[in-house]
Amino acid sequence: MLVGIISDSHDDLESIERAVEIFQRMGVDEIIHLGDLISPFSLKPIINSGIPFRLLRGNNDAEALTTISALENEGAYYPGPVEVLLSEKKALLFHGFGSKELTKLSAIQLAKSRKFDFVLYGHTHEVHVEEVGDALVINPGESCGKLTGRRTVAILETGERSVKVLDL
Repeated sequence: MLVGIISDSHDDLESIERAVEIFQRMGVDEIIHLGDLISPFSLKPIINSGIPFRLLRGNNDAEALTTISALENEGAYYPGPVEVLLSEKKALLFHGFGSKELTKLSAIQLAKSRKFDFVLYGHTHEVHVEEVGDALVINPGESCGKLTGRRTVAILETGERSVKVLDL
């Protein structure tokens, strides 16, 4: 299963559209947006892609109720951390909270719990791909490029447990 992972798009429609183009070209089976989409209008390229998706609420997603109604019964929306199955593998998805260091530490500690095959998170705006015990920890970085100057997404191949980080 191929999963397109995006986070921290912060209303940058150009980056979201570019990410969706890459995900379509690579034939991803699902898109996961790990939060900080910001405004509901930013969801349209993902909805229009025809690819199933999951969306997590980020710390800057104040318009969450409007975003939920914008989903129009498509995709899945999670207000906080959620456990999901990706090709029969356990994954924990969360945006993040507090400092970058606390969020990264939380991801690593959750991976060490041995309860998950994958731990996916956002919030820090920094790319992070690391094997921790039996788990693969993935932060695709920021798709908007506003803090780091780098616009990135990730593609997870769940069967091979491989990750490609792509610049937009």
